[in-house]
Amino acid sequence: MYIEKIHIDTFGKLSDRDFELADGVNIIEGANESGKSTLAAFIKFIFYGVPSREREKLLSWQTGGAAGSITLCDGERHYRIERALVANREAVQLVDADTNMPMRHALDGTTPGEFFFGVGADMFAATAFVSQLGGTAPGGAKVSEGIENILFSADESVNTQRAISKLDAVRVSLLHKNEKGGRLYELEHECAEMELRLSEAKRGHDEILAKEAQLADIKEKYTAAKEKTENISSLVEQFEARRISEMFSRKRMVEGRLNEIRAYVEKETGADVASISRLESAINNISQLDGEVKRTAKEEAGLPPIEADTALDEYVANGGKTALSEQKQLYATRARAYTAVGIIALLIGLVLAMVGVMPVLIGNSPMLAPLISGVVFMALALTLFILGSRSRAVAKDIDAKYDFAELEKRLDARTRAVDAAKLAALASETAQRRYEDACNEARREYGCEPDGLAAILEKQQEKLKSIEKLKIEYDKYDSVLCEIKKQLEPYDESEILASIDEDADVSAIDAEKLPEMRREAEFSGKMAASLEKHITELEKTLAGLYPTTEEPTSVADRLSAIKAERETLTKRHAAYKLAVEKLSEASDSLRESISPRLARDTALLMAHLTGGKYKTFGVGTELSLCAETENGTKDITALSAGTQDAAYLCLRMALISLLYRKTTPPVIYDEAFSRQDDARLLNMMKIVNLKDSQSIIFTSNTREATAMQSVGAFRLIRM
Repeated sequence: MYIEKIHIDTFGKLSDRDFELADGVNIIEGANESGKSTLAAFIKFIFYGVPSREREKLLSWQTGGAAGSITLCDGERHYRIERALVANREAVQLVDADTNMPMRHALDGTTPGEFFFGVGADMFAATAFVSQLGGTAPGGAKVSEGIENILFSADESVNTQRAISKLDAVRVSLLHKNEKGGRLYELEHECAEMELRLSEAKRGHDEILAKEAQLADIKEKYTAAKEKTENISSLVEQFEARRISEMFSRKRMVEGRLNEIRAYVEKETGADVASISRLESAINNISQLDGEVKRTAKEEAGLPPIEADTALDEYVANGGKTALSEQKQLYATRARAYTAVGIIALLIGLVLAMVGVMPVLIGNSPMLAPLISGVVFMALALTLFILGSRSRAVAKDIDAKYDFAELEKRLDARTRAVDAAKLAALASETAQRRYEDACNEARREYGCEPDGLAAILEKQQEKLKSIEKLKIEYDKYDSVLCEIKKQLEPYDESEILASIDEDADVSAIDAEKLPEMRREAEFSGKMAASLEKHITELEKTLAGLYPTTEEPTSVADRLSAIKAERETLTKRHAAYKLAVEKLSEASDSLRESISPRLARDTALLMAHLTGGKYKTFGVGTELSLCAETENGTKDITALSAGTQDAAYLCLRMALISLLYRKTTPPVIYDEAFSRQDDARLLNMMKIVNLKDSQSIIFTSNTREATAMQSVGAFRLIRM
């Protein structure tokens, strides 16, 4: 398989570039910074993408992205790999170049390099991608591990060492190397714990059985004590119910007698203390009101007569001091107002008259309008002066006619005399009305004149004496009834009657035996309560034991299951331990077989390259090299830089022959021969030309092309 064509849309400093390659040796020449390394990186980008840490230096300088394609030839089939990276989002697809149709799902979960060459990006970089100076070494332990994986399982991703590690991790998870951890260690502890739990479960189960037997015995005693209490209490209750029923009957008898007495007393209307007291009060009230009538009449007759006073009558008729003072003030105010307005009118008239006469002084005719207006205003002023004079005269007449102090004194005296007469008349009238009302009330209530009330009072007082005797009897029965009601207050007669069982035999019970029966019922009740408390305590104890005490059978089953798991995991641990040992032995054996082959192939290539100077090489487990020299075996780092490059180039070629079973990839040499002299460069070109794979050599000089001219055909591309 080889690359036919490279098309770069945009990548690093390159954009819109096409390169056509041959299936053999291709030499790409260009000055420093012409884009050779960028083109080499683009090939790797198309096959494997680019890590995020390297993207910034490989993205297009203009667009900030990367895109392009590579067309491959594999016998008669042609493929095109297209890849684009924009804003950290990468897309790749594989196209059948013959039909130009995408090969859907061909690259699911893999890269184009893994699809065509069978190796990952790291292995490709360690073998077929030789970078600039100092980068010819394959890559150490990581590449060595990848080689082992490929040879062991034909898949670089199947990591033998990781498989050994996982098996060993599983083995360790079962039992640590110090035997102080892991699932087996846990199971041992669980077995011991479950055996202890089984012992505790059996002990708890036995305790529960004992408590349950004790509970059943106490419940039986509790039932007997409760039944005895209920039987005695039932007899006592029946006896008391019948006694209470008899008390209800007695209560009704007492209430009947009280009703009889009350009916008689109520029939004798007016013979009670209240009515007699009320009658006595009415008699006394009428007597007092009669005396009041006589007294008020005498007082009214004794008042002096009110003398006539014409001047005072006129004074009062004119409104008295307030009205006359206001009238006087009104006329005085009017006089001042008339005078003030008159003065103003006089002044205006004089001014207007002077205005009308002024033309006469200069020999003209007088002005009639102002003159007439002035005369009118002066006439108005005269009228106002007359009105003001009259108002002042009226005010002086009022002041001269009425002596307010004297008249007010006489008015006050007459007012007091009139008020006294009115009060005396009102008192007499009120006393007479109250007396008549009291007499009418007596006639209406007692049906007789006030003079007959004394006889009625005497008759009622005699009846009251007989009623008082009945009231004494009433109070006695009422006291008895109160006591009975007090005793019956907690009871309802209908409930008592309903609770009486006629079949209950209480003939053997009397009042003397009742206290003893109550004590016996109380003792049995206390015993039942004590037993009930003990039952509650036992039930609480059992309630605490039930959830905390495991079922021995389930614990035993769990113990058996743990032991079975322990036995199974013990066998599995032994199997894992054996698998790790055997896989490690196989890995060590494979590593031991790889190194001699790589050493042999590297030595053959190096002997041809150096003209037989270095014939023997050793390859370490991490692809370190040592060479047999004239002075003995030396580590490769002891030789010159050019010899180191040559040795590692030979090792890479040996690795390519060893690892790429699916197809040989194009081998990229980026300034890989710069430290070789002309003779070794010529020999290296011969080796490259003999390889059955495409070679792409990037160089900044013409040495490689010059050497290839004497070796064989090649394609030269200048950047």
